[in-house]
Amino acid sequence: MNPTLKPPSSYSLYVHLPWCKAKCPYCDFNSHAADRIPAERYLAALIADLDRELPRIWGRHVRTVFIGGGTPSLFPPEIIDRLISAIRARLRPHSHMEITLEANPGAIEAASFRAFREVGITRLSLGVQSFHDDSLQRLGRIHDAAAAHRAVELAIAAEFESYNLDLIFALPGQDLAAAQADLRAALDYAPPHL
Repeated sequence: MNPTLKPPSSYSLYVHLPWCKAKCPYCDFNSHAADRIPAERYLAALIADLDRELPRIWGRHVRTVFIGGGTPSLFPPEIIDRLISAIRARLRPHSHMEITLEANPGAIEAASFRAFREVGITRLSLGVQSFHDDSLQRLGRIHDAAAAHRAVELAIAAEFESYNLDLIFALPGQDLAAAQADLRAALDYAPPHL
């Protein structure tokens, strides 16, 4: 018996934008605090990398694109637009391709969320982590509870097709009641993903 493995007809693409306003002490991802982001140079490098990899993936549909980091929402919407355009021009997007962008509640503006939606981001992933100031301080986050709530409200107002809220549980000093309060606060928004 000689089974033949066929490549999948569709795949997902992860794009890493590694810069943040500040490096969170718990974060183990390849990310770096930076005052200035070399957005143009990095975009050119991403497109060159995509061009090199095209022969390996040609002909298959892209079902999802996840733009993670770091804090990709620090990149200007125009750069994200050019990135999405480059992906669409080189790959075969699925007819209902989902494009996710990670965002930090401490690094957002209402206009940016709307602009990201307009350039093709269909799903926003918000790194809320907690709705309690003391937990956010222990995590070294740059936002407070009020900013977390504001970010969720802005994401809803921007009318993304979907959004996700990230929470972290079992924090040092966090008891069950505090964890449940975070979960209730998140569920009050009825997020499609949690």
